[in-house]
Amino acid sequence: MHLSQKTPFVVFGDDWGRYPSTIQHTFRHIASRYPVVWINGIGHRLPSLNLRDLKRVGEKLVRLTQPRPAEDEHGEDKLGGSAPAAIIDPVVLPWHNIGPVLEFNTWSLRRAIRKQLVDLDLVEPPVLVTGSPPSVGVVGNLGELASVYYCLDDFLNFPTYTASMLAPLERRLLDRVDMLVATAASLTESKKPKSGRAVHLPQGVNYRHFADPREEPADMAGIPRPRIGFAGSVSTQCDVDLLVRLATEFSGASLVLVGPIGLDDAAMSRLEIGNVHVLGVRPYDNLPAYVQHFDVGIIPYLISAWTVAVDPLKLLEYLAAGIPVVTTAIPEAAKYADIVAVADTSDAFVEAVRDSLSTDPAQEREHRQSSAREHTWEKRAEKFVDLVSSLVAERPR
Repeated sequence: MHLSQKTPFVVFGDDWGRYPSTIQHTFRHIASRYPVVWINGIGHRLPSLNLRDLKRVGEKLVRLTQPRPAEDEHGEDKLGGSAPAAIIDPVVLPWHNIGPVLEFNTWSLRRAIRKQLVDLDLVEPPVLVTGSPPSVGVVGNLGELASVYYCLDDFLNFPTYTASMLAPLERRLLDRVDMLVATAASLTESKKPKSGRAVHLPQGVNYRHFADPREEPADMAGIPRPRIGFAGSVSTQCDVDLLVRLATEFSGASLVLVGPIGLDDAAMSRLEIGNVHVLGVRPYDNLPAYVQHFDVGIIPYLISAWTVAVDPLKLLEYLAAGIPVVTTAIPEAAKYADIVAVADTSDAFVEAVRDSLSTDPAQEREHRQSSAREHTWEKRAEKFVDLVSSLVAERPR
């Protein structure tokens, strides 16, 4: 059974357009075929007393009396696919662990979603997709055709999230949803829903975005080759010892780090080595220009309770750019072991980098890109819709 083209998808995601996340990549393509009502992030951690968090809480409190209308984001976007039919900036408070607050948040979310569906004249029952456990009170209360938990991470082990708040909400969510779709195979076991229906749908890639040739950025041109590159968050999931060792062992090469910095000053001071180049955040639009001019792309993740359930977006992005890839032995990398060097020790990682820098025939580049082309976000979105269609077809009428 195929869903009607008028079936709306109501999606709890992160803040649309803030950065290109898995759920946004997926629904850029679904939105070209179905109306999508997108709800911006509703919070996965309790605020602390730092200035940034207090400012964000203040902004939310102001919106309780002056809520902003949903944004109209119709049209094509530059990554292919479409923007949602509507985006809701939710009026919620971050203390989802407090009963009355959760009740208020649920009431506010239901009210905003129902109003938006009416405003868009979307009269058919929606499909509810959530990547956010605090949305649990909405599940089963929109008259939805089906509900899906799109699980992108092990939130209970995510470094910056409040596990004590999320754990009971996620358990309730798993008891309510009709299906779980997870980016890591391990999550289909550790987060198995009461329905028993759990499906592994790995990450995809914006193939053309990373494969189409780009000019070398000016701030890369002066960095000596060969370049050992990492495009991702330089934070606590990274093995700093390994990064230091790479910089030391490959003293004639450059270690290039592109992405946000989440390490403390002590850890970053260890990377103050002459051939380490910390470039910081670069816009996603221009990220392929950096990746394409690495000589090898690395994923230096520590093996932890969180990373064992991580399927890193950058792996396929490196392959789409055509560069060799070396990663630590995170479980989700194993499915690409025929084309990616998966190293289970620091010594093996160093040797794999050495091998990658010593030879890179053109046919290997073509092989990598051909492999990445099989895992586009268009294909992932099509599979997601097929899964939902099958779920709806199997439900009693």
